[in-house]
Amino acid sequence: MISKLAIGNVRSLDGIEYEFDPGINVICGPNGCGKTTILESVYLLAQGFSFRAKELKELVAWKADELILRGTFNYDGRETVRAVSVPSGKGSLSRNKIVAKENGDAVRSVTSFFGTCPAVVMQPSDIELLRGAPEIRRHWLDEILCFRSAGNAEILRRYRRVLQQRNQWLRQFKRDGFAVGGEDVFHVLTEQLVDLGSKLWVARVSLSAEVSQIITNYYRKLSGGVDEITCAYKSSILKALDALDVAEPMLEDEIDAAVAEGAIEGSGLVGDLPDDCVADVPDEAMFRRAFAGKLAGLEVAERSLGMTLAGPHRDDLSICASGYEMRSVGSQGQCRSAAVAMRFAAVDVASQYVSKPVLLLDDIFAELDVNRRDAVATLIREKGCQVLIATPQAEELPFHAERSFALNLKA
Repeated sequence: MISKLAIGNVRSLDGIEYEFDPGINVICGPNGCGKTTILESVYLLAQGFSFRAKELKELVAWKADELILRGTFNYDGRETVRAVSVPSGKGSLSRNKIVAKENGDAVRSVTSFFGTCPAVVMQPSDIELLRGAPEIRRHWLDEILCFRSAGNAEILRRYRRVLQQRNQWLRQFKRDGFAVGGEDVFHVLTEQLVDLGSKLWVARVSLSAEVSQIITNYYRKLSGGVDEITCAYKSSILKALDALDVAEPMLEDEIDAAVAEGAIEGSGLVGDLPDDCVADVPDEAMFRRAFAGKLAGLEVAERSLGMTLAGPHRDDLSICASGYEMRSVGSQGQCRSAAVAMRFAAVDVASQYVSKPVLLLDDIFAELDVNRRDAVATLIREKGCQVLIATPQAEELPFHAERSFALNLKA
């Protein structure tokens, strides 16, 4: 939980300090007064990045040289003080580097905060988890993947770096007919990508198996059992895929058969592997073989297009209702319920592998009908997490707050 927060020059807020209750905290005020900025500040100190901005300098107040954030977290009886300063990149400040500290000691980067004081945010834009591009669902999956293990975060970081280098090589080859380092560098990068990609697939498949049923159960509670959803990991390795990565989820009978045969322990997924491997467990080595074969088959196309056409970076999480992708056929209510279910699944993963997260709710109740609002409120009480709620109308919330804060628009 977070007990204290100090904000300086973050968007429209400056010189503000808060002390939070371990229970439910309500931040109330008109639109545009900075309610979401408070949630964003807590999230940045907890997770090491913003849920709204791609670059942290976007958070610096207009005409300010830098922002300063400071927060005190309490987990497992330990107090942790985190601070971060972000320069705007303009003005009189000579320093142009983000500085992050924990208990007074400098850390490598603000992303080093991730993994010990988790936070989960729910917001109206979460509907993009269902309606948006696959990269949004991959980001959600990878974020909770890192809750499971710090090693997963390192695998993701290294995979993205090697993927970037390989794509740079391919782009240069497409443009000039050759690339720095020649074929030796390309083969080394491909080997590294295959090795890291296979590790990432093993981790993702295991996680997707864990969270799929959790999401399904939460959705059932939120929808009142009116309908059901299913989740399946879609991969260029787990199912045949063309060069444009148009993946298809496995059919339910294929999933059941794979589990019955022990192909993957509890995951319900099996790969598009060589015939002599079908009966074996598709472990990291088998993913490596399949990935290497996939890239070998796509090499001509990759050199022509200048990009890597297969890998975990092109996968998706398929969420279906009545056998159809919710991305294209789900109603507004179905998609919002599924998005909330995904966020509660993240709460469960964080609670199991790290600690109970701070739950940040950004005016989500206005988007839900009465039944779903009551169901969400019930689940929040059951979780026992610290909650920070931003809302323009506190009187319409379905529960009582232990502490309230009122914000007003600045003149």
